[in-house]
Formats: sequence, C-alpha cells, structure tokens
Amino acid sequence: MLNTVATPIYLHAITPIHSGTGSSSDVVDLPIAREKATGWPVIPGSSLKGVLAWEHEKLHGLEQRGAIYGTQRQRSTLAFTDMRILCMPVRSFFGTFAWVTSPLALDRYVRDARALGVLHDRDNLTPPSIEDGLDATVCTNSEIVRENRIYLEDLDLVSEPREATSKAAEFIARAVMGDEHWAGFVSRFAIVSNDIFDYICETATEVVARIALGDDGTTSGSGGNLWYEEAVPAEAIFAGFMLGVPGSGDGVVASGTVQIGGNAGVGRGLCRLVVDR
Repeated sequence: MLNTVATPIYLHAITPIHSGTGSSSDVVDLPIAREKATGWPVIPGSSLKGVLAWEHEKLHGLEQRGAIYGTQRQRSTLAFTDMRILCMPVRSFFGTFAWVTSPLALDRYVRDARALGVLHDRDNLTPPSIEDGLDATVCTNSEIVRENRIYLEDLDLVSEPREATSKAAEFIARAVMGDEHWAGFVSRFAIVSNDIFDYICETATEVVARIALGDDGTTSGSGGNLWYEEAVPAEAIFAGFMLGVPGSGDGVVASGTVQIGGNAGVGRGLCRLVVDR
C-alpha cells in the first residue's frame, strides 16, 4: 500500500487467553480461534484493535478515538493484522517448560516482515530446516536438552544445537523480552518440525471446566450450567503488524499490559503488548 508504514507488534501472554469463536458442537463448548489453513491459534486483528481503541477512548475521549480508530462513518487511520502464533509454551522434562516454534511459523513471519520492510538489520535471519532423522533444533546453551534429546509433554524428540536456532531465539528475545529475561528465553527455545508443531498447537492448549451458578446459588435450575472452555496457555507469544500512514500510530499505541478475549473477570487474557518501533 502506498505511503503506508508497518510496525511489528507482539503479545506475550501473562495469563491464559480465550479468544473464542462462539459455541461448538464438539467436546469443547467454547474453543479458541484458529487459522483455517493451519489450525494454529490466532488472535483476530479486530480483537486487538478494539481493545486499543477502548483504552485510547478512556485516556483521550471518544472524538480522538474516532479520528484514529474510526467510526461507522469515518475510516480508521490504522489497520491491524491478525496476531499469529509465534511460540507455543510446552511443558519440558528439563528446564520446566520450552518456547517452541517451527520453520514454517518463523518463515511466515520473516516473509511478511520483509514484504512490509520492517526487518532492517535483521535480514540475515534464516529459519533453520529440520532434516530427516531430526525432530528439533535447540540453542547452543540449551537447558531443555539432555544427550541430544528433548522431552516435551509426551514427545521424545531427537535434537541438535544450531547457530541459526540461536539467532532466531535472540531475534525474538530482543523483540519481546527485556534484557533481564533474555537468557531465560534463549535457553528454553526450540524449533521443532512443522508436523510436530501442528500436534503441539492442537494438544498443548488448556481445557478447563467452568460453572455458572443459577439464581438460587446452585449449578442447576434457571441460569446454572457447566461448560468446557479452551485457552492458549500463559507464556504464548503472538506476532503481527500495525499498518498506517506515517505518524498515524505515534503516541497512540504504546507497550504495556492489555486484556485480550473473554473472561476478564477471572483474570484471563492479560498480555504484555510490545510495540517494536
């Protein structure tokens, strides 16, 4: 788009996120939103934009919100892409847990960032491939590997350290984590094969039972019910882009804490918003 600049934005989940799609006829009554083509978790750009617009209105009023985020009669000066999953947290036998991504997840981000001209001096980032006989790659000083194997939930994976994996970990750590948490992220980072990442995105989400009390204070009768709800676990990292004319996002979107999705009353959806200006 002519005269449009892009800004990378990241969401780092502090608590589990339920960004849902409504009801389902499956075992899980309220599933999370997922990309149609990949089945990976996604946070719609409209969800993030709505949250930021509401925060802006509280600080600057309805008129300024409309001028930037748009109204029914006025076009927005900012656009937000969907926030795609970049790293999924998975329980690890060593190192407590791991941040996991895949060559395809990294390649999609790098491809889009280069197309939007926001990689700058990071153009040497090349997602490593996973060859036959190998399940994963790790950083050179990894805490999650023992004797060339990592154990994620019920997965026993053959791995090896790669310099390209360390560079990818440092790229994400630089963008998302503060200096004091850099080493902890890099030492727990792994790139698994695309097929294994598909499996992790399908099985590593949280499913919890929720109960609503009826008017009489019980789970039966009028208003009472039980349902199962899915959430992306805490520590997940999503990545996307903010698009607008030069200067349109100045002073509007700032790094901080936001609440995404449903269940704000029970502490779900708290995220660190990081704007990589």
